[in-house]
Amino acid sequence: MNQRITSIAWVVAAGAILAGVAYALLPLGQDQRVMATRARVEAQSHNQPIRYTSQASTLLNAVIAPLNSLPIMKRAIAASPDFNADSVPTLAILNEPIKTTGLGPIQIGMTTADVEQTGLVLEPVEGSSRGECQYYRIQDHSEPIGLMVIDERILRIDVWPGSLTKTPKGAKIGSSEADLVRFYGDQLEATANPITLGKTIIFKPKDPGEDLYRIVFETDDRGQVVQYRVGQFPSVTWPEGCV
Repeated sequence: MNQRITSIAWVVAAGAILAGVAYALLPLGQDQRVMATRARVEAQSHNQPIRYTSQASTLLNAVIAPLNSLPIMKRAIAASPDFNADSVPTLAILNEPIKTTGLGPIQIGMTTADVEQTGLVLEPVEGSSRGECQYYRIQDHSEPIGLMVIDERILRIDVWPGSLTKTPKGAKIGSSEADLVRFYGDQLEATANPITLGKTIIFKPKDPGEDLYRIVFETDDRGQVVQYRVGQFPSVTWPEGCV
């Protein structure tokens, strides 16, 4: 398991470096043509295309920073226990879809004390803190899920590789871009992701009371979701998490 996680991390890191170098060598005019071409491809591929939003000025800044979060994700996944009888009650509590506003009894905006009053026990993920920001995992919960806490309040929930957790629409790790378009239609916006060599696809809900929340999907070069997160804007959009 640890060897597989390490291999994934090295592949992602190598891809990020190559993507960053290639991106830096593109002339501005060519970069804009690449963005326009990908937008046209999306428009021709789906009846309800993802809106492709060019953010060329910020892409290079995103190349290195998210690499810092890979060790956090690796430690959280490695710390997830194997299935056992003791974990069944916790799994039952959290056997619900993850929403923009939370997962089961865990609601975005709760304090860590609020969460523990529900009977869940939070454990800090080693090496994931920076200032007032800290990642936690749920004790006895086998899913690779991280809770990002700032000033003792949960602002987002990260869903990492290996998780079976789904959104109410059915989006999950391994879903395709076509799946996301079918689930969320024109409520999606996408930008290139030089880390995964895919895209960052953001769902912005229209329901009353949810306008401050987002679901952010990260896809790979095959167009499949490799990780995603839910929570409050803008913290849910930070690619590097606490780091």
